[in-house]
Amino acid sequence: MEEKKVKKSLMAGAVGIGTIAAAAGTAAIYSSFIEPYWFDIKKVKIKLPRLPEAFKGLHIVQISDFHLGFHFRARHINKMAEKIHELQPDLVVFTGDLVNSKRSRRAAVKSIPGLKSIVAPLGKFAVLGNHDYLEDIDTISELLRKSGFELLINENRELTKGNDSFHIAGLDDYLQGEADIEKSLEGIPEDQFTLLLAHEPDYFKVSSKFPIDLQLSGHSHGGQVRMPLYGPIITSRMGRKYHTGHYQSEEKHLYTNRGMGTTHLPFRFFCRPEITSITLK
Repeated sequence: MEEKKVKKSLMAGAVGIGTIAAAAGTAAIYSSFIEPYWFDIKKVKIKLPRLPEAFKGLHIVQISDFHLGFHFRARHINKMAEKIHELQPDLVVFTGDLVNSKRSRRAAVKSIPGLKSIVAPLGKFAVLGNHDYLEDIDTISELLRKSGFELLINENRELTKGNDSFHIAGLDDYLQGEADIEKSLEGIPEDQFTLLLAHEPDYFKVSSKFPIDLQLSGHSHGGQVRMPLYGPIITSRMGRKYHTGHYQSEEKHLYTNRGMGTTHLPFRFFCRPEITSITLK
């Protein structure tokens, strides 16, 4: 009898181990080959008291962190561009990390037609990320411009509609560039509605002290791997406090996009690539 009990116990243990191994294998396949290319269109509404009347209902599409060359290619950019076209945004913004490393230039060049096909009546604007500085920054800047994006490096532009206007400002990368918030906002009246593009979301601790209404950021990838009820397993420097989604400090707002690509490891788990569709109220 004891021998039978031992055999049953061993069989149960083997079944349990087999089940765990099968589940781990399934999760590995899903996080490597399915979720990283399963785009999530995240629709967000943000109420901003200083938004000019003519821009109420302004539709912004935010994209970020392609990390081209590291398991993210031109064909994925084309797929993303098709989805953005369906959304018909008024304004498109890219919040940094076009490439992943020095070996990414070829993938970025091949992605130019897809990025160029993205259109928006109020324009397309971009800032640089920390990984962009791992390549020749002049080359990356030129690739963004060839893709139809106006690159903002510590500078701003005024957008007008009827008798109303607002400013969009772009901050150089905080970690690898020379971020200068005062230069970014130079010439903008304090009572003017202002949108800031800043790659690292935790810069919100600084920008929220300035007359900025909304900061849009990326960088964190939402952690890339998230566990239910826990959140991100690992977060990056300057992407730890405000790692995913919408945050508010009094009348100042921040939205952190989870990014499109991956870095370090080509996995995403409970953290799909994100195209953010933002409507301003």
